[in-house]
Amino acid sequence: MKSIRVLCATAIIVLVPTLSASAARANVDGPCTATATIGQTKYDATQNSVEIPRKGAVAWKGSIPGSGRRNINGKIYLKLPFGEIEIGNGHWSGSSTRFKNQGVYVYDFPAALVGPKYVVFGSHSERGNVVCTGAVTVEISGSKSRNPVLIASLVLTFFAILNVGLVMRARPR
Repeated sequence: MKSIRVLCATAIIVLVPTLSASAARANVDGPCTATATIGQTKYDATQNSVEIPRKGAVAWKGSIPGSGRRNINGKIYLKLPFGEIEIGNGHWSGSSTRFKNQGVYVYDFPAALVGPKYVVFGSHSERGNVVCTGAVTVEISGSKSRNPVLIASLVLTFFAILNVGLVMRARPR
């Protein structure tokens, strides 16, 4: 019983920070340009990290220099500890003559994503070669006290500390 408590406490102490942590990073490689506006706030590819509202409409623009028809491929996705999620219709492929694009994307993230920082990645390929890549750290603003993942994390942390205390207190027979 004692070894099970030790294993449970260790697993909780190690897994909770691992599942909720993400690396802070930002980079843009290649000749692409990208901008976005949410409300009155403008974002561009030079910002290391941004804080965005939990829900809103983002007006975006993207471009790459060039001309003529070519095969393209790309995607934009949110990197999470358990995988990646494509953002909206954030993928493209096929033959194209367009070198600029723009649109509006309306989003509403769940409260479970409020608080931690996430990394949004994007890449664009032409003729099978990666031309541009980018990443930005994003934090979704909102009330962290309503985040069910944070509440569960705090409860698990409490029980982990309680479990460690009980293990340390247990006396051998």
